[in-house]
Amino acid sequence: MNLIDIFCIKVRNPNTLSIVKVFAVVKLLVFLAVLPICVGAQTTQTEEAKKYVAKQKGLYIYQFLKNIEWPKELLAGDLVVGVYGDENVFQQLSSTCSGKFIGNHKIKVIRYISATEVTKECHLLYVSENKSSQLAAIHKINGANTIIIGNKTGLLSSGAIINFIIKANKLAFEINKTAADKLKLTFSQLLIKLAVNVI
Repeated sequence: MNLIDIFCIKVRNPNTLSIVKVFAVVKLLVFLAVLPICVGAQTTQTEEAKKYVAKQKGLYIYQFLKNIEWPKELLAGDLVVGVYGDENVFQQLSSTCSGKFIGNHKIKVIRYISATEVTKECHLLYVSENKSSQLAAIHKINGANTIIIGNKTGLLSSGAIINFIIKANKLAFEINKTAADKLKLTFSQLLIKLAVNVI
């Protein structure tokens, strides 16, 4: 079943998908299909290139937030998004999510300077590649409550639930659905289909 099949199934069922939801699905399809096209062009490690990639990751993460459901007992107030190790991603997320809500939950973006600062109140944590060695420790502290986003090949087996990778010079992501299910997290079917790898 491809993405068009998923979309058509949802559209044919008016009891489960309103016009607004149809429009949201179309926007997500277009966004995630078009966004990676430009990433491969940024091959240098200039500050400008880093900011560009950070912008793409920030936009991806915002889409993740809109397509993941947390158990009610874990999401009572603000939806806390943490960034550990990447100032550019923090700035981008702060800009993208400023004043935004997911349902009734206001998005709150926090930058963590050290791994020990990460609290169980953090619902989603982005960990930069240069901090990957501390991912297991972070997961041990608060993995029961937090979706950890990694940035290095192989991190799905080290505690990350979502992992950014570069595939064919394009930014892509993979998902550890097995770990997500254990935390009673619900990923939209569309998000699962758009991942390049699901375990």
